[in-house]
Parts: sequence; structure tokens; C-alpha cells
Amino acid sequence: MTGHAEEDQDAPVDPILETAVDWLLKTRACPHDERLRSASIVWRAAHPAHEQAWRRAERVWKLTGALPGRPAAAAADGTPRVVPLRRRRSLGRMVAVTAAVALAASVVVALLPTIELHLRADYVTARGEQRRITLEDGTLVILAADSAIRVAYGPSERQVELIGGDAFFTVAEDHRRPFAVTGEDLRVVDIGTAFAVGIDPEALDIGVESGAVHVAYGGTVPEGAPHDTRLDPGGRLRIDRATGRFNQDQVQPGQIALWRDGLLVVENQSLAHVVAEIRRRYPGLIIVRDDALMTRRVTGVYDLRNPEAALRTALLPHGGRVSTITPYVLIVGGA
Repeated sequence: MTGHAEEDQDAPVDPILETAVDWLLKTRACPHDERLRSASIVWRAAHPAHEQAWRRAERVWKLTGALPGRPAAAAADGTPRVVPLRRRRSLGRMVAVTAAVALAASVVVALLPTIELHLRADYVTARGEQRRITLEDGTLVILAADSAIRVAYGPSERQVELIGGDAFFTVAEDHRRPFAVTGEDLRVVDIGTAFAVGIDPEALDIGVESGAVHVAYGGTVPEGAPHDTRLDPGGRLRIDRATGRFNQDQVQPGQIALWRDGLLVVENQSLAHVVAEIRRRYPGLIIVRDDALMTRRVTGVYDLRNPEAALRTALLPHGGRVSTITPYVLIVGGA
């Protein structure tokens, strides 16, 4: 695989792709609505870019898993109402489509980062999926849920870009071509190593299970602080993306990348970070309605193999609540 041109991750979302996702969600929510299906076909046929965007949206749909089916309609006051059959069918279709559009708005916001992640990558994982990948040189990559990498091997260097999420690398030896992982102003160079790298909105994480790595950070750091460091077995480094501050500590090597065993271990981290990690393992949507709650700090060990239970456990001490809207949609809010 060859190198790729640099892309702006903060670029605005393609409006055609956004429309394609909207059409896809509407047709999935109302699978028996022939008029809706026909309208989507007309839109797809109107321009080649529409069909291309539709196929991209379908690809991500399959990767991230199916979302809820048609929402059930109910009277606002809960009182049963008698509606003529013909009108009932018409109202039912209108309610279903309206609900689908409302759901689509939330889903588009939630899925667009995942869409962009998948479209840029050579290897990706869906939510709830963990994947083992052997690269052409024999290097083993364990890719965490909802993660993506892009591979650029050349004659003088082997480079893997971590686009998002977490990955654990067991690097095959090749003295002629050093192995490096890059991503978000980060460059981690292997020195005969098994190591993990993670990227999330708050921080960059590196941990070494065996061997050593040299870590270089190209972002802004506090005045007088170093831009690089070396990590040996059991060494961990967390770089705060807001301040550039390095937080380095030492643990047993077996504690590196415990997500491989389905565990999330956090120490004085925000609920927003915990929810983001759980969201990557949940095969649906987790919608947060209380931003203030997400600023609370937590310490604990959570079982990622049961995402909903892990979410409830993390929120409980802080008065947070989880409402189940469908088997695929959870709403997080305060008490």
C-alpha cells in the first residue's frame, strides 16, 4: 500500500453524503413504503455522485451494524383513538417517515465521524468489533473497536497511520526499514517492540508491553517541556491534547492495552472519555443529553463486553441515568 495525500479531518461533511445517509435511514425505517423507495431510487439516478454517496453510506451501514426499525406511533396523551383504516394507513406512514427523519438527524451526527474514519482507512473495525491483522511484513496489529489505520510501507520505512481509536502492534523485525506509527501530531518509532497507541478527543496514549519506543510529539507543549521521550516495558504516556502536557507513569507490562481483554481501566478521567470508549463497543447509538455530567471525573474498571452495564455502572455514582429507547438507542442524562 502506498502513501496518501494529507487530509483535513475538520473539513465540512459532504452534503451529498449527508443526504445519502438521510435517504438510507428513511428507507430502512420504512422498508415497505414503495413510494419512499421509488423516490430514493430517483434521487440516486439523478447524478452519478448520488449513487456513489449512497454506496458509501451503505458500506458504513454494514460496518457499523443495523439500527432500529420502524418506530411505533402512539397518541400524545396515551388515549386510544379510532381512526378510519385508510386515514390510519396514511397517518401511520407519515408518523413513521417523520420519526425516521428525526432519528436520521441524530444518526447522521453520530455516524458521520465513523463514515469519514472508514472512508480514509485501509483497515477498519465496526463498533463492537476487535480485529487481528497481519501486515505484509508479518507485523501483527490488533485493532480495537471503531478504529482505523492506513498503511504506507516504503523501501526505507514502514509507516502506519492510526486515524482513530486504538491499536496494539507486535512489530516484525526489519533493521533495514524502521517501523513507525503516526497520528495527530504523534510519531512513535519502534525499537523492537510490542506497544499500543490510542487516539481520543482528549488525549494521545502510548504504552509499551515489551522492547522500547521513541515518542515524538509535534503539537504545542508547555514552555520548557520536552517534545519527546522514550518508553520501556510497562511505560505509559498520556499526552493531553488541550495542553500538550506529558503524563508518564510505570505499570506492569501485562496491564498495557487491557482493552484487548475487554476491560476499560480509567484513573481520574472524564465521564465523556468513558462514554466515548463504551460507545465504540455498543452496536447502536448512545446519545448524551447532559454535557455538564460528562465533565465529572471517574476512576474504575469497566467490562466492555457488556457496554450497557458498563455505562450504567460509570454513571450511577454521579446521578446519571440511562434510558433505553429501543434495543439500539440509549439516552444518557442526569437524575
